[in-house]
Amino acid sequence: MLGLPQASRPIPDNNKNVNAKRATQTLKIDTTKPTDTFTVPADFVGFGIESAFLNNFHNDFSANLVSSLRQRMSQPPVIRVGGTSGDKFIFDPDQKEVKKCVAGDCPQGSDATYRLGPSFCEGYKAFPNARISIQAPMQESPTPMNNTLAFVRCAWDARGGDASKVAAIALGNEPNFYKDTTAADYAKEALRVQKAVIDELGLKGDGRKFFEVANTASSQDAKFGVADVLKAGINENKLSNSAADHYYQIAGKHDWTDEEMQNLMLSHRAITDRLQNRYAASIAASRAAGLPYIMSETAAVLGGAPLTFMSGFGYGLWAVDFGLACMAHGVSRVMNLAGRPVAGRTFWVPDPTGGDKSPGPQVRAPYPGAIFLTDFVGKGEGLGAVKELDLGVTEHPFLSAYAMYDAQQGGELQRVALVNLRLYNGTRTPNDQRGVETFRVPVPQGVQSIKVRRLHADRGAAAMGFDFGGMEHNVTWAGQQWSYSIDQGKGHGNVAEDKVQVQNGIAAVNVLDSEAVIVFVK
Repeated sequence: MLGLPQASRPIPDNNKNVNAKRATQTLKIDTTKPTDTFTVPADFVGFGIESAFLNNFHNDFSANLVSSLRQRMSQPPVIRVGGTSGDKFIFDPDQKEVKKCVAGDCPQGSDATYRLGPSFCEGYKAFPNARISIQAPMQESPTPMNNTLAFVRCAWDARGGDASKVAAIALGNEPNFYKDTTAADYAKEALRVQKAVIDELGLKGDGRKFFEVANTASSQDAKFGVADVLKAGINENKLSNSAADHYYQIAGKHDWTDEEMQNLMLSHRAITDRLQNRYAASIAASRAAGLPYIMSETAAVLGGAPLTFMSGFGYGLWAVDFGLACMAHGVSRVMNLAGRPVAGRTFWVPDPTGGDKSPGPQVRAPYPGAIFLTDFVGKGEGLGAVKELDLGVTEHPFLSAYAMYDAQQGGELQRVALVNLRLYNGTRTPNDQRGVETFRVPVPQGVQSIKVRRLHADRGAAAMGFDFGGMEHNVTWAGQQWSYSIDQGKGHGNVAEDKVQVQNGIAAVNVLDSEAVIVFVK
């Protein structure tokens, strides 16, 4: 009988860890909600699929993974179907084939041009328990309106013409890379497309407030950003429902060593520096305009890296700390890349079309990180409010901590997330040399014990997940796992958690290097 894959070594007991400890971190936490928190939307965690490859994800395996997320959420997750390919679609109502790659980096490139037949829109019937964001093609200027409207209509009808199943209609993709286009040019053209879509779909009243704007690129060389688009007047008619940006942590040529992973990716300081330096103005401008601000396309790496760098547990830990940091900075949603099968920077590979470059179908090591974030947001009727706890990013660049409060009356402390990004590579370093950090967590009066759940891999940042690397590469969240080969993405395993006694109002919680935990106070 085939046994379910389990961690090859037991997760270390919280109070009996034999690994070398460092100086204890004593947290300063308000036990009730302070004024400087951000209320986190229930659909904070989502995924993004490159437009041309939507049909690759229209299968039971992908649906199971999205359902695993949905079960832990009080609102449906959002799936963004967008990207460069979706801005260049040619819709042919007479074409029998699902799609043809007719120009560019065919057949699997995101920057290729695809001619679509009506059957392509069958992909928009995927994920019935999620909401989908539809992208209106806009890259060619002026926008060939008949083509754009025919495509949007096809996708809209595939969702049953039901606005509750569509999160937004996104107006273009990365317009700050459009040739000879300013923020004002984009805003003017986007408003023209917006009006045409409203007329085509017969949107009325508040149902017209349905448009995601900007989706600007991550690059420092990009000509403008979200703040510039808003300043250009794109939301003066109040018909936008969100503003979106893209975020990649690392781009360009690198050696892709452990040292680079530690300093460029597994670094809370690197994450928060980039958020503050590149995105703070856009977050502030969106909130001032009354619009949710979305990171609609996110990944740790943009191109070039081997799978061991961009598809392992290191990426999963980055996604956890990035997601938590985004919550604390006022971001309303983070869309983790599912991308396209051939691209390695992904949470899962839906089918075999990635070949040797990105084998599949597989659940990859980062996926449980999305479940971790979802459980930190919580599923209760009330929303949560988050605050980052100051550990001193200069002194502790690889550690972070976040408190989640009940956002309703009372504002009680509910959960604390603790992240240790110090890199442990279990393929090179013996397990008994894996470091551990101890956090002293103050808890509300009367709490006698707390529960601790762990996002863990025996091989640390080097783990690739069971489907890719076998049992020694398992990644677990609270003892549970997700696999194509074992459960087809449904998840399996019993919940595992530590119970830690509180002494004098303090719980001492150990977190291994390359590990993240959630402390459940309530």
